[in-house]
Amino acid sequence: MNKVKPITIGWLLLIVYTVGVVGFCLPQTARLMQKLVWVNLLFTLVILLAYHKKWSKEFVFTSLLIAFTGFLIEVIGVKTGYIFGYYQYGYSLGFMLWDTPLMMMVNWLITAYITRQIAEMIAKDTFLVSVLAAILMVLLDFFLEPFAINHGLWQWNSGRVPLHNYVGWFVSGIIIQYLFIKAIKFPPNKLSLPIYLIQLAFFMSLLFLKN
Repeated sequence: MNKVKPITIGWLLLIVYTVGVVGFCLPQTARLMQKLVWVNLLFTLVILLAYHKKWSKEFVFTSLLIAFTGFLIEVIGVKTGYIFGYYQYGYSLGFMLWDTPLMMMVNWLITAYITRQIAEMIAKDTFLVSVLAAILMVLLDFFLEPFAINHGLWQWNSGRVPLHNYVGWFVSGIIIQYLFIKAIKFPPNKLSLPIYLIQLAFFMSLLFLKN
């Protein structure tokens, strides 16, 4: 797959996500799109990693650790409400363990990977990169929340997204990113920025089209 130019794959992803926007906006297909959320998430990870340039045992181990740590954070969040506030997952993200979808591992890995790479385009200091990456994670989550609530990915007990959630994402993001950067270095992936921008545009489009 990596013989295909990244720009071509970027356009392919843009088309896929654009079809998703249309699908979610149409009552006839919204339910089908909802069932395919986890498929699209997994597809995005496969595409992203297909263009990763420096594979090693250390990268695989670190990536699995990031994914599992993100999942563990979500489990603690769901069970205690301490990290993000009180919320429950729906079934749109597929199979769950401890009331938490396993797909959250995929979500955390994608988000940590692409935001780290974008932050590394701006800064070099490890802590500053961690902060910038965490800000990018919070920005993405800000526009993800309305989509997630409207389409059954999760629901907040209070009926609205608490400030607690964004603080939790920011703090968790800094910790995850700092450990990620310290653990392993790898070259830029040309799909990191396009995937981030496409996902951000996807959530923003659905938010504004629904209003």
